[in-house]
Parts: sequence; C-alpha cells; structure tokens
Amino acid sequence: MTNTDETLLLDPDGVPILTDLVHEDETPNTAEHTQQPRNDEVSVDELARLLLNSDTFRKELDEITAELIRTVREQLELALRPTLEEAISLALDDGSKASHETVRKQLEATLPGLLARTLQD
Repeated sequence: MTNTDETLLLDPDGVPILTDLVHEDETPNTAEHTQQPRNDEVSVDELARLLLNSDTFRKELDEITAELIRTVREQLELALRPTLEEAISLALDDGSKASHETVRKQLEATLPGLLARTLQD
C-alpha cells in the first residue's frame, strides 16, 4: 500500500509505523497527555446516579441479574447432582429395611386414592 500522507509512514498492509520511541522511564508531557475535565463532562458519581435512575438501565440490570441467578443455579445443580444422588443411594441402601417399610406403608395408604383418580380420568 502506498503512503498517501507524507507525515505518516505505513507498512505494506497499511498499518502506521511508529517512529518516535517512548521509554518506560520517561514521563509524558503533562500538557499533552493529561486530560482536563471539560465543563460539560459528567462526574463518575453523577453518571452512576443517572444510570441507576434510568428505567432502561434498571430493566437491563434486572435481566442480567435474572440470567446470572439462572446460571448460578444451573451450575450448582450440576455440581451437586452426583453428590446428592450418592447420598440418597447410600441412605436408602443403609436403611433399606426401614426405607422399604416406609415406602410400602405410604404406597398402601395412597394407592387406593391414586387408582380412583386414574380410573376417573
């Protein structure tokens, strides 16, 4: 690519080539590099207050919060599922006689009602 601006050197791909070296120990010229706040600029605190009072911003914040909660819940469920399954399995295996008896009694108590509702449907 050719150089169309005489003061700016470009490489063959058109990327400007920097010719002025800057060393780490050099301090920049404060007049050139320090940004002075303009009269029309809003302070950080004022900007935060404006954003938090904006309905659009609050709606976006609510959506981000809801998505974050969903994601955290899903990750917790995935992380805890194997541990919970193992704990349930161990509890049922260790107390199989007691668990068996409790489940049987519960089924005996609820089975007639379940059958009646199933037949009606």
